[in-house]
Amino acid sequence: MEYQQQTTLQAQTAEHIADNIRTYFNKVYTWLALSLVISAGLAIYVENDLNLMYSLMEHYSALCFVPLVVVLIMCFAANKLTSGALKVLMIAYSAVQGALLSPILHIYTNESLGVTFACTAGMFGAMALYGLTTKRNLSGLGRTLMMMLFGLIIASIVNIFVGGTALELGISIAGIIIFALFTAYDFQRLQYEGATIDDKTLREKGAIFGALNLYINFYCLFLYLLRFLGDRE
Repeated sequence: MEYQQQTTLQAQTAEHIADNIRTYFNKVYTWLALSLVISAGLAIYVENDLNLMYSLMEHYSALCFVPLVVVLIMCFAANKLTSGALKVLMIAYSAVQGALLSPILHIYTNESLGVTFACTAGMFGAMALYGLTTKRNLSGLGRTLMMMLFGLIIASIVNIFVGGTALELGISIAGIIIFALFTAYDFQRLQYEGATIDDKTLREKGAIFGALNLYINFYCLFLYLLRFLGDRE
């Protein structure tokens, strides 16, 4: 009898944890989908309005820093900001990223953009599945990936001044690998958060930051894959 009660309790606990994970991921997916729709919609809208796009190009260098500023505000003021404020910042971030994407979309054919998006979605989904199902603990991968990301940023800056096909190719390959691994890492981390965080406010904020991380991974994967798969107009 005692064994049956213990088994029932374990089953109820496992069901509760699974339900918490599903609820958490539903929030993450909702914000990720909304952010991607906002970015794609605004990118297409600006790309179809040449006057607006040319006006944006005049301030493109300055606008490129806006997403970074928004992310820094979200990260360093996370404890002070409400979940509502974080949601507004997430929407603003997605909108600016979409506007910045419009000149890039204008360069490539619609067919190659579609192929690149499909490949990005496939790779993103595959790495997500790996992160959710692997028995390997990927938590130690975070620090290594951050070091690789800083190296990628430095190499990209060097490439602006030095240039070269070989360096650009290496940067593109490295970018794909880094953000693919980040995707698996983030999905496993989010699964753990969904199972362990019970506080409602922390779950709300965590879901927004989770969507932000996944958005960045998807966005960067798309841009790096576009260098290989994109056909210019």
